Amino acid sequence: MNHYDTLGVDRTATQEEIKKAYRKLAKEYHPDRSGGDDSKFKKVAEAYDVIGDESKRSMYDMQGSGDNFFGQFQDSNVNLSDIFDQMFGGAQQPQQRGLDLRMEMHVSFMEAMNGLDKQFTINGTLVNVSFKPGLKTGQKFRLHGKGQPHPYNSNLPNGDLVIHTHVEVNPNFILQGDDIWIEHNLPWYDIMSGCKIEVWSPDGLLAINVPKGTKPGKTLRIKDKGYPIYGKNTRGALLCRINAVYPELNEESLEYINKIKQVQESNNE
Repeated sequence: MNHYDTLGVDRTATQEEIKKAYRKLAKEYHPDRSGGDDSKFKKVAEAYDVIGDESKRSMYDMQGSGDNFFGQFQDSNVNLSDIFDQMFGGAQQPQQRGLDLRMEMHVSFMEAMNGLDKQFTINGTLVNVSFKPGLKTGQKFRLHGKGQPHPYNSNLPNGDLVIHTHVEVNPNFILQGDDIWIEHNLPWYDIMSGCKIEVWSPDGLLAINVPKGTKPGKTLRIKDKGYPIYGKNTRGALLCRINAVYPELNEESLEYINKIKQVQESNNE
């Protein structure tokens, strides 16, 4: 097949018709496009490099054979990508680096809170990544040059590695923004009279004062004991909701409650 057949034009075609034919086929076969064909794209580019240039075309027509003629230009270092760029003037930018590689990283609540080191195997190479305390679901981390190599040109830089973070839910610690919610059950009389309690926090056991006169359902806020803020040396708050427990009461206990009720009603009169 000669260069005219490759581009689908007659030997009498004008330079503008040749250019138009090349533009159409180059777009169709360009390897960066979905369904592209690298082999056909190269043949189309080679054909245009010859008959798209008036002087080369004249010599080609005189030779009468595309194969014999093109051999004269084997050392011309024709850059097929450059030809495409010149034709389309940057309207469609060629791929300048390898493709990005995307990975999903699942970590436990405690790993995310405390930070961790993680290893990824990329293209047969181990990549070590350190994550600071305070990871959250939805965070993205981009490691430049750690992605896929360029599929056609090894001299171009690799793409990036993009890591998507997913933090597993911990039923004991509910994350809301940078605050951590917990719950603690107490007898109603301890809540109202006030006491000191120990609760489980991500840092371990933590002592909390329940003030006298606290109402059931009240939330106690403990500053700087919540979730770390990524990249900063600060934390949210620990929010502890105090739930009332109502134990079974005997007759004697009920009598005391009735006395309390009578005193309260008397004070309200």
